Amino acid sequence: MPFVKIDEKNIYYEEYGKHNKNTIVYFHGGPGESCLSYTHQAKVLGENYHVISFDQYGVLRSDAIPENQVFGVKDHAQLIEKMRKKLGINSWTVLGHSYGGMLASHYVHTYSKHVDSVIYDCPTWNIALTSKTVASFLLPYFEKVGCEKGVNICNDILNEEITSKDAFDKAIMLSRMMQEDEGIRIYSHVIDPHDYQQYNMKYIPQINTDATNWGKFVVHTQKLMEQGDFYNNYLPNLKDIKVPSLLLVGKYDLTCGKDQQDYFCKYSHNGYIVEFQNSAHLSWIQEPQAYTKAIIDFLDTKI
Repeated sequence: MPFVKIDEKNIYYEEYGKHNKNTIVYFHGGPGESCLSYTHQAKVLGENYHVISFDQYGVLRSDAIPENQVFGVKDHAQLIEKMRKKLGINSWTVLGHSYGGMLASHYVHTYSKHVDSVIYDCPTWNIALTSKTVASFLLPYFEKVGCEKGVNICNDILNEEITSKDAFDKAIMLSRMMQEDEGIRIYSHVIDPHDYQQYNMKYIPQINTDATNWGKFVVHTQKLMEQGDFYNNYLPNLKDIKVPSLLLVGKYDLTCGKDQQDYFCKYSHNGYIVEFQNSAHLSWIQEPQAYTKAIIDFLDTKI
């Protein structure tokens, strides 16, 4: 397996395409999801570009984060910039999904000289707003089915006095309820678990690793929560980012709600938005051809 060593940390990465083409670097979401689920899409984009995807520090095949180390969004961005230099990439297009979109906004804002363009795929730039989007969407469902627990959690999140951390913690509770309740999944247009499993079986390679590696993401996520900059508001970064920017959103995605989309449309420079009509949070699985075309059209005309 290919690794690049950054500050004595082994970071797993994959490359597709040819070096003489424009480079795309993929920031996975989660936090802690790994780049594994994006493998097929990275290969598809590799037919037109040079694509790099990697497991973030503390995730799956990359080195684990020690318990005594402080590591947050800012630290991840700094490590990625060192990785760019180590791999000999002069500049690249940054593509961030979900939490990776938050990381992308900070990275591009900080290291813009080495960024050609940025693509945000169902990003979260503001955890509090994302949590409120989820709560606003699910509240009518819980009221309709008489789920008092769900109603109470949603109302707590929608309370103006709630902190970003508390809102996110409660949104995680809602996320777990969505995973457990088929009715909520259908109401939310979340991808069917069977379809997701079938996609993985068809397109995602089986890797030979152990439970310890699969479980690394727990500490990775914990470190982000403890450091605290995960809860910052990254929307203002969009005002300062001058490179061409593309926002990809599924019509039914709850991560990047209308308020965050409106902010992007109002304040981003050279900003473009594409909405996928039959997708939620995983457009590259739910509408793969449209997803690939949107990226190609953007990159071929804007950089």
